[in-house]
Amino acid sequence: MEAAKRFFTQALAVVGYAPERVTTDGHDSYPRAIRETLGADVLHRTNKYLNNLIEQDHRGIKQRYYPMRGCGKLPISSAFLPSF
Repeated sequence: MEAAKRFFTQALAVVGYAPERVTTDGHDSYPRAIRETLGADVLHRTNKYLNNLIEQDHRGIKQRYYPMRGCGKLPISSAFLPSF
């Protein structure tokens, strides 16, 4: 519980305002920590798939990368990743 409160307090200090909604994995200490640090108006969602936006964003790259097994040679890597 204390670790969750510290995390939300630090997040509030960095951002400067309380968010409208928070998505977590559903741990028991999160609802109370959110209420006490961010306020009762914050919507708490507990869907593990909603908390995974970054993973969903690069799904297309992952689908191309896995069959290639890591691009062992630089010319292959430079064709896949144009920044090389």
